[in-house]
Amino acid sequence: TDGFLDAYFDGYVRSAPPVSSQLIEVLVQVASIRRSFYMEAVRVQFVRRMARGLADVLSGAVGLDDVENYHHLCRLLARFRCIHTLVEIEDASEYRDLLAAVAAFTMTGLTLWEWSPNSIAPLLAFWAKVAATHDARDDANAAVAGDVIADALPRVVREFLRAMVAATARAGSDGDDSPLDSTDVVLENVASVAAIARASYERCALVVLETLREMAGEYQDMLRGGRDVAVVERQLAWPVYAVAACLGARQPYRSLPEDDRRDAEMFATVLELDRLVQQRIQGAVGAAPSEALELALLHAHVAFRSSYIGESGHKVTAVFARLSALVGLQDAPGVLDLILQKVLFNLRTWPPGSAAVQRSLQLFHDMTVGYVSVRSVAKLETVTLLLANHSSDELQFLRAVDAYKQRALYYGGLARVLFAADAAPQFAEFMRPWGAAVDAMLAMPEEQLAQDAALRLRLVRVLRDLRGFLAAVASKANFVRFFEWLMPARIELVHRAVRMAHDVPVQIAALKLLAEFVYNRTQRLNFDVSSANGILMFREASRAVFEYGRLAMGTRAVRDVYKERYKGVAVCFTMLMRLIAGKYVAIGVMPLYGDVALEQAYRTVLELLRQFPVQDVIAYPKLGKAALAMLEVLLARANVDLVPLDAPTYERLMLLCVEAFDHAETAVSSAACSVIDGLLTAAIDGADTGHSAALVELVHSRPDITQHLLRTMLNIVLFEDRPNDWSFSRPLFCLMVLHREYALQYTGQVVQYQPPERRDDLVAALKDLLASTELVLTTANRDAFTQALTQYRRQVTAKNLNLMVPSSQTLGAPVDIMKHEAQEAMDE
Repeated sequence: TDGFLDAYFDGYVRSAPPVSSQLIEVLVQVASIRRSFYMEAVRVQFVRRMARGLADVLSGAVGLDDVENYHHLCRLLARFRCIHTLVEIEDASEYRDLLAAVAAFTMTGLTLWEWSPNSIAPLLAFWAKVAATHDARDDANAAVAGDVIADALPRVVREFLRAMVAATARAGSDGDDSPLDSTDVVLENVASVAAIARASYERCALVVLETLREMAGEYQDMLRGGRDVAVVERQLAWPVYAVAACLGARQPYRSLPEDDRRDAEMFATVLELDRLVQQRIQGAVGAAPSEALELALLHAHVAFRSSYIGESGHKVTAVFARLSALVGLQDAPGVLDLILQKVLFNLRTWPPGSAAVQRSLQLFHDMTVGYVSVRSVAKLETVTLLLANHSSDELQFLRAVDAYKQRALYYGGLARVLFAADAAPQFAEFMRPWGAAVDAMLAMPEEQLAQDAALRLRLVRVLRDLRGFLAAVASKANFVRFFEWLMPARIELVHRAVRMAHDVPVQIAALKLLAEFVYNRTQRLNFDVSSANGILMFREASRAVFEYGRLAMGTRAVRDVYKERYKGVAVCFTMLMRLIAGKYVAIGVMPLYGDVALEQAYRTVLELLRQFPVQDVIAYPKLGKAALAMLEVLLARANVDLVPLDAPTYERLMLLCVEAFDHAETAVSSAACSVIDGLLTAAIDGADTGHSAALVELVHSRPDITQHLLRTMLNIVLFEDRPNDWSFSRPLFCLMVLHREYALQYTGQVVQYQPPERRDDLVAALKDLLASTELVLTTANRDAFTQALTQYRRQVTAKNLNLMVPSSQTLGAPVDIMKHEAQEAMDE
C-alpha cells in the first residue's frame, strides 16, 4: 500500500499541472473506496500513508498555487475523512500532524472564495466530520489530538464568517459574483458550520453571537447616522444564517440547558436585528432592503420553530425562560404570534414575486399543516384579525394577477386555520368579501363584464383565490358549506367566465376552479345517498365542458394554440376524469331519466379528440397526459357501455393510444394500455354474453386496427425493455385472444428475420410465452401470461439476445413456433 500511494504522491510533487491535478484526482478516487474493502492491517497502513502524504503536501504548500491542484486537494481531504474515521491513527503522530496542517490550510483557504468558490464546501465537510466524532471531554487530551481539534473548531467558525463577510463586501463594491447568490450553497455551507459549532458549542456559539452583535451594533450606529447600510445588510446575512443553522442543528437528546440558553440569546439578538430592519423599511430610509438578509431572518424563525416548538407545540423551559428575560417571549404561542406578524409584515412590504414573499408564504403554509400546529396557530389573536381582513389591499402580492401559486399557499393556509375548529360561525364572515364581489359582477350585464378589463382582472383574482381556498378543504362538512355558498346562483359567474372567448386567462381560471370543485379529494364529495349534490355538480361541469368545447372547436384564429386552445381542453379532460373517477355520481342512471349531461359531456370530449391532430395531443405533455387519463376512466370496463363510440372515433382513439406508447412519461403509455384493455375486454365479454353489441360489431368490423395494435405491442414486448411490461401484457393478451393465428404467424416471421445463430434461443423463449396459458379471457390466464412475459424477458437477458426489429418490408416466410415445439418433442 505504501508503494502504491508513494507513486502518486511522489508523482504529484515532481510534476506540474495538469498532470499533478490528475494525480490528485486519482487519489480522490482511491480515498473514496469504502473502508470494508481493506483488511484491517492494510487499512491502518493505508490511512497512515495517506495522512502522512497529505500533511507533507499541506505543510510545504506543494503545487497549491494552481487552482485545480488546490480544489482537488480540498476534495481529497473531504473524501478521505468522510470514508475513513481515522480511529486507526488517532493516537499516532500522523493524526496530529494532519489535523494541524489542515487547520492552518483551512484558515488560509477560507479567505480564497473568489479564487476557488467550490472549495469551501469540502473544507467545511472535513471539519464537520472531525467534529461529529469529537468528544468535548477530550479537548485537553493531547494523546488523541483533542487539543488541536478544540482549538481548530472555533477558529474555523470565526474565519468562515469573517471570510464570507469580507467576500460579500468586495462583491458589493466591485459588482462581482457574491457568495450569497446561491441560497442552496449558502445553506449547505452553514449546515457544515453548525455541525462544527455543535461539537464545541460553548465556544463556537459565543463566536457566532459575538460576530452578530458586533455587526448589528455597527448597523444600528449607521442607521442613526443616516449612512448607507446596503452592504452591511448583505454582510449581516452570514451571522444570521449561522444562527439559524445552529438552531436547526439542535438535537434534543444531546442538548444541555446551557446550550438552550445560548440559543435563546442568539435568537433574541436576531429578533432585535429584525426590529431594526423593519423600522428601516417602514421609514423608507436609504436603498431597498437586502433580500439576502430577509431570507436569513426567515430561516432563523423557521429553525427556532422547528427545534423548540415543532408540530407538537412542546415547550422547552430553559429557552423560553431566557427569552422571557431578554425580549419578553414567555412561551410557544408568543413566538408563533411573533413569527406570524413577521410573515404579514413581509407580505405587506415586499413586492410580489420576490423570494422573501415566497419564503414567507411557505413558512405560513408550514405553520398550518400539522394537526397540533394549525390548532395552535388558530388560537392566535393575529390570525383572528387576518381571517377578518384576508383580502386586504395592504398585502401587495394579492394585487398581482399571475401570482397564483403564492395566492394558493396563502388561502390554503387560511382555509386550514378557519376549519381547524368549528368554522360555522366564521365561514360566512370569511366568505363575505368574495360573495360581495361575485354578486356585484353577477348583477352586471354579461357584455359589460366581458368588455371591462379591470373587472376581468378582478374576476381572475377571485376565481384563483376560491380555487386555492377550495384545494385545502378536506372534510365533507366543510365542502358542503362551500357548495351551498357557490350553488346554485354564484356558479353562473363561472359559466360567464368560461364563455369569454377573447380572454383566455379568465376562461382557464374558471375551468380550473370547476376542476377543483368536482375533485373528490380526501373523499370530501361522498354525499349522502339521498343528496342530489353530485348530480347538480355533474350538470354544471358538463355544461362548462360543452360551452368551452364549442368555443375550442370554432374557427377563430389563435396565435398560441396551446395557451389559447389546448390548455383549456386539457383542463376539461381533467374535469371529466375527476367527475367519473370520484364515484360520487351514479352516472349509469342518468340516461334512464333523460338527463343529457352525461351524453353532452362525452360527445364534446370525443369530438375534441377527433378534431385535434393526434400528433398535437401527444406533443403537448399536459394535454396528452390529461387525454389518456380521461380515456382510461371513460373506457373502463364499468363505463364503456355509456360512451357513444362510432367507427371514426374508435379509429382515432386507437391511433392516439399507439402514439402514446412512446410517450416520455410511463404513466401515459400505461393509461393507453388500460384504454385498449378496457375496450377489448368489453368486446370479448360482449361476444360471449350478448352485451355491448355495438362495441362488439365495431371491434370485429375493423380487424386491421386490432392486428396493427398486436404487431406494435409484440414489437414493444419482444424487442424493448420497458418498466411497465405489466401494463402492456394486459391488452396484448386480449389481442392474442382475438387473433391467435395472426400472433403465431407474426412471431414466426420475427424468428425468421433473426440471424440463424439466435433463432433457436428465441424460439425456445417464445414457445414458453405462447404456450404459457390457454387463450381464454380469464383473470388466471391473464396473470399466467404476464408471468410468462416476465420469464421471456429474463431468458432474453440471460442469453444476451440482441434481437433485430423487422420492418413490414423485410418479413419473410414465418417459422411455425408451435410445430417447432412438436418436432423437438418427437426428436427427444
